[in-house]
Amino acid sequence: MQLPNWHDLYVDFYNFKVCGDHPEYWGRDAPLWQKPLGHVQLTDSSIVLARWSLISDPFYRTVKESEADHDRWLLYAHDDVENRFLMLSVFGPNAHKHPEFQSYVRTLQKDIVNPWLCGQLHGFEPPEDYEP
Repeated sequence: MQLPNWHDLYVDFYNFKVCGDHPEYWGRDAPLWQKPLGHVQLTDSSIVLARWSLISDPFYRTVKESEADHDRWLLYAHDDVENRFLMLSVFGPNAHKHPEFQSYVRTLQKDIVNPWLCGQLHGFEPPEDYEP
């Protein structure tokens, strides 16, 4: 909720996961090696977004290594048992090869995801009439 456009991301994430509407400006959605975490490829580059607009299958919407400054991931957790999602953060730039990524993910898992899965932490879900 610290990002200026967090509510827009939340609405798009909700529509993506619940309704199956993959936003045109979102790339590949994939699990991380550390389940139940996953990520959606994002970018802040108009050049990358123009390339993605020509790619119908989101699986192939990725950021090239040469575009690392525009490589961002929307990180989330998925609870398979209750089929619910927790949007965690946007990580980047250089999300694929950032030297602190693994440490960051371990901290997220320990401090947020595991307590959330155990019912010790509750995520904020804005009501339908919420205005940021």
